[in-house]
Amino acid sequence: MTDTVAVIICAHLEERFSNLLDAMGSVDRQTRRPDELVVVIDANASLARRLRPVANGVCVVELAQPSGLAAARNAGVAACSSEIVLFLDDDAIAHPEWVERLTATIDDPRVLGASGHSAPIWGAERPAWLSDEFLWTLGCSYAGQPRQRVQVRNVYGGCCCLRRSLFTELGGYDVRLGRSHASHGGGEEAELCVRAQRRWPGSQFEYEPLAQIDHLVPVARLRLRYVLRRSYDEGKMKATVAWLHPGALTPEVSFARTLPRAFARCVGSVLAFERGGVARAGGMTAMALAVVAGLIVGRVGHVLAPYRRRKPSSATDSTTTVAPASRPKTDP
Repeated sequence: MTDTVAVIICAHLEERFSNLLDAMGSVDRQTRRPDELVVVIDANASLARRLRPVANGVCVVELAQPSGLAAARNAGVAACSSEIVLFLDDDAIAHPEWVERLTATIDDPRVLGASGHSAPIWGAERPAWLSDEFLWTLGCSYAGQPRQRVQVRNVYGGCCCLRRSLFTELGGYDVRLGRSHASHGGGEEAELCVRAQRRWPGSQFEYEPLAQIDHLVPVARLRLRYVLRRSYDEGKMKATVAWLHPGALTPEVSFARTLPRAFARCVGSVLAFERGGVARAGGMTAMALAVVAGLIVGRVGHVLAPYRRRKPSSATDSTTTVAPASRPKTDP
C-alpha cells in the first residue's frame, strides 16, 4: 500500500470528549499508522477549545455553523491531502489492524472503498425488544451481513475508507442527506456509492468484516423512542436516495425479505415461552413499520414538493455544497 492515508473523525458533542480521545488513541495504535489524522468539530467552540491543547499533530477543523455529518466529513477531506480517507465515529474504538485491513482492499484498482464490522459496546443492559436485525439503528453491524469479504453496494459511514476521487471528482457526500440536528437518518453513503459506480462502471465497494471497530451504544440510544425515530428517519432518507437514483434500494429489498424469517423465529420463541420473545417480536414489528412509514412519507413528499423540479438531470450533477478545493479553518 503506497497511497497516503488519512483518518477523519467528526464530533459535535462535548459530553463525548473522553470518547473522542479514546477514538483518537485507537488511531494512534494502528499497525498501519495513517499519514494524517483530522478531527472535525461541528459548531461546538467549547469542544474545539478543549481538544486543541491535547491534539498534538492532529489537524482540527472547526465548522462555525451546524452543518450535519455529511458536510462535516466533506470538510475533513478538504482539510487533508491523502489519497485514501478513512472515517471513524467519535464514539468508536478501532482495532489495531483496522487501517491496514481496510486500505488493503484498495490495492485492487476496481475498489473505490470498503467498510468493516462494527460491534456494539453496550452502555447498559441490552433491551429485550432489540433484535439483531435492527442493530443498524445504533450504528452497529446487524444480522444478515456477510461474514467474509464481499462486494456490496455501499460502505457504512462510521467505519469505512474511500478514495479521494469520490470527493474531488464527484463532490463527496450530498449534504441534503445524513444525520443532523433535524434528522437521525443516513443515506449519504448509499447515494455517494451509487453515484460513484455510475460514474465509473465496473468499480465496486467491499465489506471486510476483519476490519473491526467497537462502537459505544449509550443509554440514551437504548430507548424504543430513539430507535423508532431512527428507523423512521432512515426510511425517509432511503426514499430520497430512491428518488435521486431509481432502482438503488436493491439491498434494502433483500434485507426486508429476511424479516419474515426473523419474525417467525421470534414467534417460535414466544410459543416456546422463551424469555424476551414477545418483546423481540413487538420491537421488530414496530421498527419495521416505522421504516415503512418513513419511506411512504418521504416518497409522497418528493412527489408533491416543488423540490422535484430541482432534481439533478444526471447522477453526476448531484454534488455537495462543499467545494473540494476549499479548506475550512484548521489548526495543525
